[in-house]
Amino acid sequence: MRTLACGLALLVLVPASAAAQALDAGVSVGVVKLSDRRSEQALSGILEYQTGSFSLYAMPAVLHVKTTSTTSKGGTTSTSSSGVGDLPLVAAAAHAFPGPGAPTLGAALLVVLPTGNASCGLGNGQTAAGVDLGAAVSPGRAHLSADASRSVSGISSQSTLNAPKATTLRFEAGYDAAPRWTWTASVGIDVGTADSTQALSRVIGLGVSHTLAGALMLTVDGVRGLTSGSPQWVLSVGFGTAYGGASPVTPTTPLRRIRTTFSTGGTTCR
Repeated sequence: MRTLACGLALLVLVPASAAAQALDAGVSVGVVKLSDRRSEQALSGILEYQTGSFSLYAMPAVLHVKTTSTTSKGGTTSTSSSGVGDLPLVAAAAHAFPGPGAPTLGAALLVVLPTGNASCGLGNGQTAAGVDLGAAVSPGRAHLSADASRSVSGISSQSTLNAPKATTLRFEAGYDAAPRWTWTASVGIDVGTADSTQALSRVIGLGVSHTLAGALMLTVDGVRGLTSGSPQWVLSVGFGTAYGGASPVTPTTPLRRIRTTFSTGGTTCR
């Protein structure tokens, strides 16, 4: 894990001017409390290549999954697993229209490769795919976006934070409160039919990002679950050049970044 952490940190040092400023990277750490019995920690990287209106993303992650259970004598026991998780890949396209607020429409295809050990709760065990559609507008200092995501094949291209067969709607708003500082608020809602293994999720989130120099940014995001099918809470801290912008179809906005980080399975190794 230490070796991969060093590798992910090196991604952040990729010059922003490389490939005509088309190559960006970032690294983030996160923790999610899924229930009273299960929690996950993640160290993830993001590599973005952009050319014109098209963008490609890869998001490797190392995960630590912990599950607590009750023994027959009333005590508790814990099991845990650590290792590489599944690998999300995203291809996105967006088009900005002329006019006030630069309204933008976009679409993306997400493919999750089964690089994690599903028997240890570090992956889903099969390739999954999903689609995203979204829109954004930036009037003045505000940044508003809405998007919808749905799995189209495999167990789920969502994550442990969303019901596998649901359509997830996200609404995010950002405001440039001061030079180099942007505050964000977000809402995520699962709609449709709940999977037999997981109820529909409802979450709200708050975050802040601070531009350090050029495109280099520090981000802090927190999410709180509102239903029994939601994670209890999520906290993520990111650092790099791949977290700017308000595109509704890129995996760099707060709820989408958190979703792709925690794309794991269900049980720990025993």
